Amino acid sequence: MISEPGGNLSRRRMLGLAGIGVLAASGVLAACAPPPAEDPADGSSDPTARALGADAAIDTLTLALPSSLSSLDVGRESGVLNYLVAVLAQESLLSVDPSGKLGPGLATSWKQPDPRTYVYTLRRGVTFSDGTRFTADDVVASIETIRDPKNGSALGYAYAGVQSVKATGDHEVTIRLKAPDAMFAWTTTAGGLLVSSRAFLARNKGRVGTAKTLLLGTGPYRITEFAADDHVLLERNDAWWGEKPAVRKLKLSFVPDAGTRLVAMKSGAVDGALSLASDEARGWESSARVTYTGDRSVVSLAFDTAKAPFDDPHVRRAIAHAADREGMVKGILHGRAEVADALPSRDMWGDLMTPDEVRSGYDAIPSLAFDLDAARAELAKSSVKDGFTAELHYPNSGPQLGKAALALAASLKKIGITLKVKEITLEQWVAELGSGKQPLQFLWYFPVTGDPAELADPYLNAAATATDIAHYDNAAVNTALDTAKSATDRSVRAKELMKAVQTAGAELPYLPLWWAQTASALSKRYVLLDQGPFAFIGPWATRIRKSA
Repeated sequence: MISEPGGNLSRRRMLGLAGIGVLAASGVLAACAPPPAEDPADGSSDPTARALGADAAIDTLTLALPSSLSSLDVGRESGVLNYLVAVLAQESLLSVDPSGKLGPGLATSWKQPDPRTYVYTLRRGVTFSDGTRFTADDVVASIETIRDPKNGSALGYAYAGVQSVKATGDHEVTIRLKAPDAMFAWTTTAGGLLVSSRAFLARNKGRVGTAKTLLLGTGPYRITEFAADDHVLLERNDAWWGEKPAVRKLKLSFVPDAGTRLVAMKSGAVDGALSLASDEARGWESSARVTYTGDRSVVSLAFDTAKAPFDDPHVRRAIAHAADREGMVKGILHGRAEVADALPSRDMWGDLMTPDEVRSGYDAIPSLAFDLDAARAELAKSSVKDGFTAELHYPNSGPQLGKAALALAASLKKIGITLKVKEITLEQWVAELGSGKQPLQFLWYFPVTGDPAELADPYLNAAATATDIAHYDNAAVNTALDTAKSATDRSVRAKELMKAVQTAGAELPYLPLWWAQTASALSKRYVLLDQGPFAFIGPWATRIRKSA
């Protein structure tokens, strides 16, 4: 879809910052103040909804998606919608459950005999949807394809620290790293690896994911048709090793216009939609079951700390005081977001710290409340006390970012700063992120792991030159993040990661605005089980049932 800006920032990482997101189910919704009530046992947010079993077959289900795809191959185009399709047909070594916990996938178990080695025991009796047998060599081939720079895979960055990948048995794969990396286990989930067969990859080199070639995987569905800019058709793979899904045939229609999507729902042309914007989702509530789930995504301003005037901490604090973040959440996002304290949401610390420990850690980050008098005072202390002019661009796939930018511009005007807000295409916006051309930018990121280092390390560590779009460089933060990366003790990792987040928070290279929710809608005839922040990272369609 796009080339790598400056040849540095991978397309996968860039689209983690993009309006179509990566893996998380919504690229255009944010929110959660107050948090939603606990879901009932069937996973629906509607307490009246009850699901029938998987044996209550659904012959055909049609869902609308808000954007088209040019490729099914996530190594070529890595947006959330690409993943929504690919994870139904292809699987990874490890899985991520809807709550964000690691679990088995094509590997039934895994172990780490030393800090640099991961050994995966593979599931037996698995076949690809074309009937061929799944082997350890197929895993090796899939990773080799990603690692080979000639293939230009957007996922290549994730394997930069890998020394070797070998089939060490008929049902065993061993991955050896160049140095310890505490987050590597997440690389072998869907965010970093979707397995295909060696024969298929060799036969279709450079053509995987096209309308003619499609995808080959071991997943619960096989793709039967792909028409770019229109739809994808999938059929149930009855040879799948897991529980047989209720949905036999699935059609994913690309319907970019919000009004057309809703009309299609009301007329019965579609049975629901994914990735709904906040304003749009409210309009669906009368005719569909709409669920909102925190997706751990973050919207933030990114200041280029290497360029004037944003190298001046007083300027950054002035803008922070002028940003009515609570007003944005309530007015723009209809209360379906939570004001963010840092880049990683509080939910991302689940395996490292208790909620109380995280809350205490975040409370130590200086809070810069909306206060125009304080904003004027900070600007008066700065190198541009008489004000300045800046630009802020937002992607056309994120209208709520545009509304937030205009609200900020109105506040900044009152203290003498002129902010020019401009809507550009998603492709243009992504290309700007790694270019260094815009010293003030939106960071819009959708995590694919349940680990705060996914956000902290790429965007706060100066060594991550391809992703540190704020050009932030603090020796204490760099050291803390490097220590956390190599640490094998969870308590040490937690302490060092929190230290980095707190230190950076005080210096404000980024101004976190909100942590988001995602919205999806289904006809009241159906229920999507096990809603959660990572509900769409795995084979989500297998959890759709008829309503009782």
